Amino acid sequence: MTPDYSPARALLAAARRHPNRLSLVDATTGEEWSVREAADTVARLAAAFKKAGIGEGARIAVIGANSPWHYIAAVAASWLRAVTVPLSPRMPSAALASMCEQVGVSWVFLDEASSAHASTLSGVGAQVASFADLSAWADRAAPIEKAPAHCGTELAAILFTSGSTGTPRPVELTHEVMWWGSTNFREGFDYAPTSSVVGVCAPASHIGGFNGTSMDVWTHGGTLVTLGFPGSFDARGVIDAIERYGITMMFAVPAIVRAILDEHERGGGDLSSWVRPLIGGDAMTADLAEAMRTVGLSPIHVWGMTETSGAGTVATPDSSAPAGSLGVPFPYVDLRVMATDEREACVDEMGEIWVRGPGVVSGEEWLRTGDLATRDAHGWLHMVGRAHRMINTAGELVAPPTVERALRSLDEVSDALVVGLPDGRWGQIVAALIVASDVGRARASSLSADALSEALRNSLAPWEKVRRVLVVEALPTTTTGKPDPVAAARLFES
Repeated sequence: MTPDYSPARALLAAARRHPNRLSLVDATTGEEWSVREAADTVARLAAAFKKAGIGEGARIAVIGANSPWHYIAAVAASWLRAVTVPLSPRMPSAALASMCEQVGVSWVFLDEASSAHASTLSGVGAQVASFADLSAWADRAAPIEKAPAHCGTELAAILFTSGSTGTPRPVELTHEVMWWGSTNFREGFDYAPTSSVVGVCAPASHIGGFNGTSMDVWTHGGTLVTLGFPGSFDARGVIDAIERYGITMMFAVPAIVRAILDEHERGGGDLSSWVRPLIGGDAMTADLAEAMRTVGLSPIHVWGMTETSGAGTVATPDSSAPAGSLGVPFPYVDLRVMATDEREACVDEMGEIWVRGPGVVSGEEWLRTGDLATRDAHGWLHMVGRAHRMINTAGELVAPPTVERALRSLDEVSDALVVGLPDGRWGQIVAALIVASDVGRARASSLSADALSEALRNSLAPWEKVRRVLVVEALPTTTTGKPDPVAAARLFES
């Protein structure tokens, strides 16, 4: 018999065991649900979904700042074997519409701050409703009578990740893959879901926010605190939430951790409950690890990707992993470092990370990650960089071709070459070599980083913002005539 990986069944079981335990908290509004209340809301919303024609295989998009409704909607959808498509509200409307159309989304649910996307999204044939509608639907509906569907190899969610061409690429995650991803986390650094309090700082549209410890803890009776502050990131709000709710575990990219530490230095706050700070999305430098230890935090470095349901490697504080190391594979991850001739790389030889396992979308087939690493004589993995020119800025991946195409669309720009430059705070920043058109040469001020970013405000996501610009007569090229990003990066150093 196929195992059942249903998150709805897990939540119902938790409600029977721990009905009065705190389950969901919206840190921005203060709204709270007990486990029993959360399970009841999910059952009611599942009934409303069924009435709205949302059934097995239907795709629903959820777009908004982090909120309990991301998780309530996803588990209610799983009750019916519908598929959740979490998307970033920071993406341009046209990009969101394209992604919804690509995967056949039939319903879109938006928070109030994302309502400007509604008209564009309705134009691709999807029905559009709000998070307030979700709440109203659940309030009006009686709990669904039919038990949750068993879930195994059926599709659970579709998350988008940037490919090497810059076009967002859908990754299909089954219930089984997501369950194994969470199991890797649970066994990789030993936590008890029922007694954990998870702060969701990473966007719910990313695997770091959508699955992993978040879904595992919540559906098994622990507490989930969503940190979806409107506008820019609120480090003080995160610190206050850690202190108020006793957050024990939270995933964050290094740039976010630095912002939290900077705010803590300015205004203080009690971080002592945060015993499992999970750091990923970018390399954790030795100085960041030391800064965290200075305030009493013991960082756990994790590496993974959407295709591995977030779990690839882990370096725990007691593992003796050297500073900056990716650690070792999670318990149910098989990993190799492969040289270009597809042999296993030697000690300290650079190669591409290949992974497989039950929490990997490819299953028993090797997944070529595109990430480059070495393995030292003691077996520790060390990240070298990302293939395909991807730029990692504060944990967000930027595909240079996307930014280059946007720049070339401007009247002031004849050609462009985009590279990532090292940055102490963000890991990398987006920089562009620009060849000006006649219009651009006549209006030199229009080629500043601020001016270009403003001109492309509706075309690019915020993390794709160009932060440095250098105007050149011609782009550097390789001997074969192709644009040379290595030479381009050197120009910014001179």
